[in-house]
Amino acid sequence: MRALLLAVLLAAPLQAQLHLGIKGGVPFNDAVKTRNPFQSEFSRWTLGGVAELDLPAGLGLELDLLFRRTGYSVEATEPALGPGSTGSSWEFPLLLKYRFPGIMARPYLSGGLSFRHIADIPNLRNSGARGVVLGAGLRINAVLLRVSPELRYTRWNNEAFQNAGGLLGSSRNQLEVLVGLTF
Repeated sequence: MRALLLAVLLAAPLQAQLHLGIKGGVPFNDAVKTRNPFQSEFSRWTLGGVAELDLPAGLGLELDLLFRRTGYSVEATEPALGPGSTGSSWEFPLLLKYRFPGIMARPYLSGGLSFRHIADIPNLRNSGARGVVLGAGLRINAVLLRVSPELRYTRWNNEAFQNAGGLLGSSRNQLEVLVGLTF
C-alpha cells in the first residue's frame, strides 16, 4: 500500500515538462509618476527570460526575469533639482497558471507574486518592491514552439521614489502586454 501511495505522489512530478524561452512586451505605464518640471523617461519595451513548468491537470508554474529601462529627467530651467536619471528595473514574477482544455490553442489564467529591483536612479526611497500579479492569455502550441500572448496586471506594495514636493512619485499599478516564446 505504501509503495502504491509513493508511486502516485511521484507520478505528477515525473509528468512535468520544463520549457525555456524569452518574453517581451510593451508596458502601458512606467514606475515613475511625474509632474512638471520632472518628465518620465522610460523605454517602451520589456524583455527577459522565462522558464515554464507544465504540470498535470492544466496547471503550470512560470518564473520570469524581466528587464526594462526607467527613470526621469528634469527641465533645464530647474538645475537645482538635478539632471534626472535613467536606470534599470528588474522584475521576477513567479506565477501559478491554469490552462483551459484545448489542442492547438489553450486560454489560461495566471496569478502570483512579483519582486522588483530598481537600480541606478537618485531619489529612490525603496529600490525593491513586492507585487501581486494577475494575468490572462492564450498559449498557441506549434510543432517546436509555444507562443503565449498575455495581458498582465501588477499591483506593487510601496512607493519607489521620494516625494520631491509632490512632483515625483511611483505608479503602484502596472499594466502590460507580453508575448512569450518557449521551446
